[in-house]
Formats: sequence, C-alpha cells, structure tokens
Amino acid sequence: MADLTADGGIAEPAQPAESNDTAEAAEPAPARPAAIATRITAGRLSIAVLSAALAAFALLAYHRRWITDDGLITVRTVRQLLAAHGPVFNQFERTEADTSTLWTYLLALVGWIAGGDVARTAVWLGLVLSVAGAGLALFTTRRFQLRLGGPDGPRLVLPLGFLVLLVVSPFWDFATSGLETGLETAWIAGLWFMITRVGPDSGRRSLIGAAMLMGLGPLVRPDFALITVVFAVGLWLVLRPGWRRTLMLCAAGVALPLAYEIFRAGYYATLVPMPALAKSASSSQWTRGLQYFEWFFGGYLIYVPLLVIAILLGKLLGRDVSGADRVRIFTPIAAGVFQACYVVKVGGDFMLARMCLPAVLLVLLPVLCVPVGRSLAPYAALVTAWSVLCLVTTHHQPYQVGQSSLFAGDERASYQQFTHNHNPDSSAAYVAEQSLILAAVQESDSSGRTLILLDAAGTAPLAPGLPFRHAVEAGRLGSVGAAISLDDQVVDFLGLANPIGSRITVTAPGLTGHEKSLPTAWVLAAFGDPAYVDSQIVANQEVLPAATPEMVRAARHAMSCGALKRALDDAREPMSFGRFLGNLGDSFGNTTLVIPADPFAAEKKFCGPGVGRRRE
Repeated sequence: MADLTADGGIAEPAQPAESNDTAEAAEPAPARPAAIATRITAGRLSIAVLSAALAAFALLAYHRRWITDDGLITVRTVRQLLAAHGPVFNQFERTEADTSTLWTYLLALVGWIAGGDVARTAVWLGLVLSVAGAGLALFTTRRFQLRLGGPDGPRLVLPLGFLVLLVVSPFWDFATSGLETGLETAWIAGLWFMITRVGPDSGRRSLIGAAMLMGLGPLVRPDFALITVVFAVGLWLVLRPGWRRTLMLCAAGVALPLAYEIFRAGYYATLVPMPALAKSASSSQWTRGLQYFEWFFGGYLIYVPLLVIAILLGKLLGRDVSGADRVRIFTPIAAGVFQACYVVKVGGDFMLARMCLPAVLLVLLPVLCVPVGRSLAPYAALVTAWSVLCLVTTHHQPYQVGQSSLFAGDERASYQQFTHNHNPDSSAAYVAEQSLILAAVQESDSSGRTLILLDAAGTAPLAPGLPFRHAVEAGRLGSVGAAISLDDQVVDFLGLANPIGSRITVTAPGLTGHEKSLPTAWVLAAFGDPAYVDSQIVANQEVLPAATPEMVRAARHAMSCGALKRALDDAREPMSFGRFLGNLGDSFGNTTLVIPADPFAAEKKFCGPGVGRRRE
C-alpha cells in the first residue's frame, strides 16, 4: 500500500524507471504545462471544497443560533459598561461575573458601535468569530500541508478532520450561545496561523505580535493559560532565540494579562473571576471529569475520527519532516491534551460537551484537511461512515445524561423549552418568561415599597439605606438580569456574581459548577430589613423554614467580622485610589477566603469561638 507523503497526503506507488529506449521514444516534455494546469485545477477545486465545508458549518451554526442564560450574564455586564456604571453585574458590588474578560470588552465595543439589543449582538458576534476562526484554521492547515509536500506534492485536499465540526452538533450550538466560544475558536485559529508562519527569520514586529497573541489566553479564559504556555514552548523551540529575544518575547506576552491582573486585583479585590471561585476551579474531581468526557466522546463516537487522525499523523511524522515542523504539529496536539486533562481534573461542566470543544479543535488542527492519495480512501470511507452514523443517531441524544446529582444537560434544548422558542437569540425571549417577577416589581413601585423577592420563597422588605429599590434572588441570573433595571440588585444564590455565595462551602455536591447554593439566611442577612426579618419571618411563613431568625442574626453578625467584613467592604465601598491600593493588598486573602455555608459556623470562624449561637 502507498504511504503518506511529507505533507500528510497519500503517496502514489512508485513507478519503474523508464529505459533509455523508452525515454528516447517518449514525446518531448510539452506535458509540463498540462501538469501545471492540472495542479492549478486541483488547487482551485480544493479551495471550492473547503469553502463549501465552511459554508455548511456557518449555515448549521446559524440554524441553531441562540443565547444561553450564562451568555445573558455577560450581556448585563456589557449593558452596565455602556451605561457608564463600570464592569460590574450589579452597581452595589464590584464582582467580575464573566469568565472571559476579552469577550466582555470586545462585546462592549461592538455593542457600542452597533447599538440595539446586546444579546442579539452577542449571538451574531459569536457566529462571525466562530466561522472566521474555523475558516482561518482550515485554510492555515491547507497551506501548511501543501508546504510540507513541496512543489511536487498533491494539490487536492479534503476536509477530513473538519468533518468533526460539521457533524458534532455541540460545535454548531456553542458557535453562538452568547458565550466566549466563538472567541475561543478565533484565538486558537490565530495561534495555529501564527506558529505555522513564524520562523527564525521572522521580523521583530511579527514575533512581538505572535507573543502578544499567545498572551491573550488567560483573558480569553483563565484556564487557557495552559494553552498559552504550551504554544509559548512550541514557539521557543521553533525559533531557538537567544536570551535577549526570549526576554523580549516574554515581556510582550505577559504585558496585557499582567496589566489586567493588576486592574482585577485593585478593582475587584480578587485574583480570579468570580465564577472560578463559585465553581472551585482549583479543586479535583477526576472521576466526574472522566464521566463528563465519556458522555461526549462516547455519545458522539468521537473515538473513531480521532483514531483515524492518529494513524494519519503517525504516517506523516514518519516521513521526512523538519524538526521545526514536527514541533508545529505537536504543539496544538499537546495543548489539546493538557486542556482536556484540566477539564477532567475539575470535573467537567454542567453543560454537555461545552468544555470538550477547545481540546478537540486543538487536536484536529494539523489534519483539518489532508492531501488526496490512493491509500487515503479507506480512512476517508471510515470517517465518512462515522459522519453519517453520527448525524443520524445524535439527533436522538438524551436531553440529559447521568443520574442523580451527577449529570450534564443539553443547555440549548433546556432554554428552548424555557422560552418556548426554537431560536431564543434575544433578551426579549427570556424577559417574556419573567412575568411574575416583573409583576411583583411593578406592584412594589406602585405601592412605594422597597422589596426583596426571594426565589420560590416569598418577599420581605429591604433593609433601609440600600442604594436600590428592588433585590431579586435568582437561579437564572442572566434572565432575571435582563428583566429588571440596571439600578436594581440581582441576588445570585449560585455565586457567579455574589461575594458571599462564590466563597461558601459546597452545599449541593454533584452538579459541576453549581455546587454552592447560598442559603436564604445569608440573603436575608445581607438585604432584609432586620426589624421585619428578626421577628416575623417564622410567623408569616414567607421564607424557607431553614431561615430562622437566629440563623439570620448569626449570618449578619459574621458579615460584620474579620476577613468576611473586609471582603465585603472591598467589593462594596466606593472606589478610590486608596481603596484600589487596599484591594491590591487584600486580593490574595479574598481569593483564598472560604466561608462556611452554615451561618453559625461562619459566625464562630469570623467573630470568634465565644460568640457562636447554638441551633435550637
């Protein structure tokens, strides 16, 4: 059987050398122009095939356009920015509720230019970045493969690896979703373009630009710092720079993330975004993470194309490939493996497949398309058969996989049901489902009362002196945030935007990312009127039975003591230069702060062992 060419294509069997007589009898070489024309035709055909594959991906992503509730969290932050309230979710507290810093500010820039519904802007911007990133990655792979093959290599390529993006529906779903997935795709494609283009002879500007692009990883997602490190090592191995150039590249790479980290520490008084605290991003949940990967890889049978790709890569690396090009091939694969290991370590995610997508894309990059040759046929047939099977069977994937508290769900299907809309791609689609909350807020306004609306537990008057008229406790943080005014408080009991909820001990183990549910006693202690809460909540039965007056008083007392008081002051006191400097000093302690979910335990921890109250 023929072997793989140096560019990843399949070499044709060698032909026996012609004898002198045959060579003399052969027609002189006017066949060369015909060969050139054939190669030009093959090149154009390749571009047409790859463009058609990219167009199909764009159409599939557009057909599945939507925005998730988590996407609406970023939308509210952007609306606060555009209203000149700062990069906050609620004006009352400086909390960084968004995982992707770069996505937030990019969306704010485009939203400021475009105007209109920021949620719609997020959907379209995500779609554009996803398609542009996929296109850049695909055509970068084509160029890289053809360069490896040399001037005499095959010109016709097929999008073999790209078929995974075309048939695995989560790639379409999260291309929009209002999350940073489109930005992730574009950034990863930019890294691939960069490492295949730069070399020891590249100019200073090109190298600095490459280093700055790599350095954006922690701003795309904090965990993408792993990808940044792997590509930085790969770039160094390709360039082999001296120590002066190495220092220059390091300085260029860390400049932006370091500058933002200083801002984050001084403004938010933490070293990581609030979701990293709420989701315990430094914890280890290996068993759950392996199950999360199995739900995705097993559910879509992704082992099949990955096995084929591994074989093709093995044959490619067995040919005459330079050391620098071997590094270029291995770098995205290594980055994908490290990223996958991190996702497994932290236990995956509650959104089925979402956290697996960057790792799969990275591993696919060197073989998104491959040159055509005879022995490619069995591999192409196997991947095509898998594609058909995947398209037929995955439309019947379960809405939710797993049992009890260990599960992950189809987020898009969930919000289709919640909004009763096939394409819930606007704020209005979600606000329409918040009629009860809107009615309660309007009634409060008409009666002149201030109100705290407790999720599924009734209402209570707000504490006097708070700078807002309404506080609404919410599980769907983005939806409620879209429904109520930017001047009002959304009380997030899952911790993504709550300085207490993000730091409490686990209350509901099992659901990755949602294991901390803030007890009602903390909500009432932070926002409820003590004159009402301490005397009437039991008699009126307007709150959950777990929130006794004694628990509320214990939580309120804990909030006035020690490290917990300091963390709340850092988030709530007016910003000033002195506050910024103080926050810088407090940021490490606030990042590592752990608050017992039990108010009595918290009171004992922060106020001293002699003041704790016993349960009655």
